[in-house]
Amino acid sequence: MEENRYFRPKGRAEHSDVLRPVRVCLISETPSGSERFAVSATVAEKAAGPVYTFEHGGARFCVAVGETVRIGREGDFVYELVLDPRAETEICFRTPYGEVGARVRVHDLQCVREGETLSLECVYVLDFSGDRQQHRLRFSARPQSARGKEMV
Repeated sequence: MEENRYFRPKGRAEHSDVLRPVRVCLISETPSGSERFAVSATVAEKAAGPVYTFEHGGARFCVAVGETVRIGREGDFVYELVLDPRAETEICFRTPYGEVGARVRVHDLQCVREGETLSLECVYVLDFSGDRQQHRLRFSARPQSARGKEMV
């Protein structure tokens, strides 16, 4: 598996990056439960599409939206999830206890971008050598209000 190439050392941006503050919401529903959070983030416009970077629960996240969606996580639990509606991809979860690999198959991926607002919803399956788990992911981003309290 490739390294999380969308991450760079904290606080460093390329010269061409213009970082804008946004508010993001991520909802992940799995067979074992769900996780939901809304946090402040930054977005950098790249040639392939927007790249959102944020922190939550001691981990750094990076969500890159283009022809595919790439979600990277760094911390005690590390992965780069590639959601490609045209092809099966692979993922490697790295934990303090070892690594686990799986195949990723996207069943439905919807992404709408209107101006600076983005809304993404994806249903995908993780296949751990025949043990299949269906997941649903929702991600949204919008400009952060002047007070920074706007919810997504």
